[in-house]
Amino acid sequence: MSNIKITIDGKEITARRGMTVLQAALENGINITHLCFYPEIEPAGACRLCMVEMADGELVTACRTPVKAGMAVQTRSEKVDKAIRPVVELLVAYHHDNCRGCPGNGKCELQKIMALLKIDRKRVRRLASPAETRPVAALTPYFVYDPNRCIQCGICLRTCETVCGESMLYYVGRGHEMAVAFYGDSEKCKNCLKCVSRCPVAALYVKE
Repeated sequence: MSNIKITIDGKEITARRGMTVLQAALENGINITHLCFYPEIEPAGACRLCMVEMADGELVTACRTPVKAGMAVQTRSEKVDKAIRPVVELLVAYHHDNCRGCPGNGKCELQKIMALLKIDRKRVRRLASPAETRPVAALTPYFVYDPNRCIQCGICLRTCETVCGESMLYYVGRGHEMAVAFYGDSEKCKNCLKCVSRCPVAALYVKE
């Protein structure tokens, strides 16, 4: 594929035709907030956190917007901040109470975004309605699922579909009660643990 020039945050970079804005940015060391994107699987645009502002002021999802020669985008602007901040705050508000003891602590993608946007966890927690802690479930003999950490990004489902041809994981419930469950016989799991390693918030982790 031929290369083209685009501008991100005032910096001209080289991108390959067929790439998305998010792929081009990440390949050139430019961070765009995201949670549901993973390089090896089809982007879903589910989390809506990779919003960028086009030159005409339109907001688009960087993970699903193909690059075009001469295009210019802003990854950080007042309009972008107003679009993504409420989404992150709701995720944090309904996330589990304490990061201590979490296997993802220190490498959690949600923690990184909170730090970037300077979100006060204690203030945001007050936005959530009281909810009971949901039980942790052993989805297979190999790994465990904590619905209290899950952000419903869908990476695990799409990863399983890519590896197995059809996903053995699926969603049950709605809204904040939505959770990941195993479909069928858990013994059919290939134990590749790619769904676990790709989870951005350690909602899936290896069973001890």
